[in-house]
Amino acid sequence: MRTLHITAAAVLLAACTPKAETKTAAAPGGAASAPAAASTLTHKSFEALAPVDVAPLRTSWTPADLTAACDEAQKTSDKRFAEVVAIPDAKRTFANTPLAMEQIGTDFGITVARLSFMKDIHTDEKVRAAAAECEENAGKYAVQLSARKDLYLAMKGWQNGAGKTEKLDDQDQRLVFFAMRDFHRAGLDLSDADRDKLVKIRQRLAELQTKFARNLDEDKSSITATKAELAGMQDDFIKRLEKTKDGKYVLTTKYPDYYPIMENAKNAELRRRMQVAFMNRGMPENPKLEDEAVALRDQAAKLLGYASHADYATEVLMAKNAKTVAAFESKLQDSLKPRLQRDTAKMEELKGKDTHGKDRKITSWDWRYYLNQIKKNDYALDDEAVRAYFPADRAVNGMFEVYQRLFNIKFQEVPIKDAWADGVKLYEIHDQPSGRLLAKFYVDLYPRPGKYGHAASFDISLARETESGYQIPLSVLVTNFNPPSNGQPAHLSVDEVDTLFHEFGHVMHMSLTTARYSSLAGSNVARDFVEAPSQMLENWVFEPEVLALISQDPKDPKKTIPEDLVKKVVATRTFDSGVKYTRQVFLGEADQYLHTHGDKVDSDRECARLWDETMGFKQDPNEHFCSTFGHPMGGYDAAYYGYLWSLVFASDMFTRFQKEGVLNPQTGRAYRDAILAKGRTQDPDALLREFLGRDPNEEAFLKLAGIKSS
Repeated sequence: MRTLHITAAAVLLAACTPKAETKTAAAPGGAASAPAAASTLTHKSFEALAPVDVAPLRTSWTPADLTAACDEAQKTSDKRFAEVVAIPDAKRTFANTPLAMEQIGTDFGITVARLSFMKDIHTDEKVRAAAAECEENAGKYAVQLSARKDLYLAMKGWQNGAGKTEKLDDQDQRLVFFAMRDFHRAGLDLSDADRDKLVKIRQRLAELQTKFARNLDEDKSSITATKAELAGMQDDFIKRLEKTKDGKYVLTTKYPDYYPIMENAKNAELRRRMQVAFMNRGMPENPKLEDEAVALRDQAAKLLGYASHADYATEVLMAKNAKTVAAFESKLQDSLKPRLQRDTAKMEELKGKDTHGKDRKITSWDWRYYLNQIKKNDYALDDEAVRAYFPADRAVNGMFEVYQRLFNIKFQEVPIKDAWADGVKLYEIHDQPSGRLLAKFYVDLYPRPGKYGHAASFDISLARETESGYQIPLSVLVTNFNPPSNGQPAHLSVDEVDTLFHEFGHVMHMSLTTARYSSLAGSNVARDFVEAPSQMLENWVFEPEVLALISQDPKDPKKTIPEDLVKKVVATRTFDSGVKYTRQVFLGEADQYLHTHGDKVDSDRECARLWDETMGFKQDPNEHFCSTFGHPMGGYDAAYYGYLWSLVFASDMFTRFQKEGVLNPQTGRAYRDAILAKGRTQDPDALLREFLGRDPNEEAFLKLAGIKSS
């Protein structure tokens, strides 16, 4: 998931990382129109507020126009914040100070996010460059805002005056709490000199993170292969590849080429070359950018009095500190060791047969291939053969049907006047049976040059209450699935269908919120909880009644995936849990190590060492994993552990659906109301208790991971 949101007083420092936006109505040029600084909102229930439509994304930018709009957003924000600062303390109210700051920060975040999102999807390289520069500049500006003493004193002035007598409800109180907490974390308690130093550090971090992401998005690396070297690959895969003048096939390092090669190519040398090319994206600059970022984060944490950046980052998350994360990762790694050893032994047996006993050692370019062979041998399941049962359109429409049934909603495709690429679609979400407009979202499924290279959901416009009603959210689902080719429709693997359900789960989290303020709305929750709602929805991919909705028999379109194949798909869900979850432990531990060992960390070396120690699969010396590890440079710094942490809660939440029915609309509505709708208006543990009717536990996760519970 990727997001960019500026909270009250622009103090959520995640605003310095790639995120998406929040909005009222659009002014000319796609910028957000600003409500008056001294808003006079009277709180109503969500149901009593009329929905306010959201403007579509504008993509018809020239680089100059985009840059000008970005600059204007800062000027408008400065002017409006100056009006707040100028209010005498005796006349401050919740409406003209805390709430005004929230609205100003939200409007700025919306405008900038709409502009900076162009760096991830626009087809014009110059526009992408201008958008990247906008994101970088906006990140620097957000850092300045977060450390402005006059804004902090304005909040204190309200607190010491009207703040003592005004009656605030729970959401109002949380808005103030988070704003004041984040002012502290932005260094407002430091000396002027140290605060200035902190601002410079975080502004430089904004530059580094944008450059790191852009290096990956713009990477054009590829390798070539002969027809003989492509043994094991499907004919449809080979037919869609471009050729060089001497007849060789071009393989890019984009997902639709990388994963099929690593999982199916029999030629080990081809897999090795692909692995090296994939792990060299962003080289040689990205490791240097990451090392500098790690050093600066450590320096910033020390300035604020924290032992490490990990302690700073986790303080506001469910884990609370780096020690808790370390214990979680260590316990999980120890529990997974028997499963990893079992998986590795099976792979080594297969490789030994392939090499006639000459080499059994599994390498970084072997494990995906041999896990796929285990799936074929032990479960008689060929991923490429199964792919034929999941045409992309059928999978997407079937997924829509699942979510519509579960959450009492209806999706409706609407025309796009300014699509940024062929195949992009726009949908409305309506409540059922009321018909109320709840949200809008775009879908962009296939890769192209310069596009964001992974799968993600972008929260372009978080919801909020306005004087006109309830501003609906806007989000974008971005994937890079194998595209249609040679007149044939696109087809998805089971893993890609899983990814689709996961990322669309984030869209649901963004879309079905009822929170009053953008900084409390949708998926704007603790980073180590944000994945749980979407991870929970991955479970549907492995339910027979859902598989029937998202599949189609290639020989007879009236039929769906056969029952015997369904059983195999379900059976293989956890066959590789030792490797899969241990790899997640490695990613979390690498992220934590980088952010708990001072300001002289060599990320390239330490990532290689931790891979060897955790996974034990030999790497090529020319691999540079940290060059491609985008999460620590994209908002998940010291928080990657959250994927497994969240999975514990996701697995537990699914147990209620298992008991009451995976397509039970009453249970789905309860989940929508208790988890998706509330955003950050309550702490995650309270949301979990409300939905589960008890405290959460880890039993379901231990079963999923194949670990026996004590």
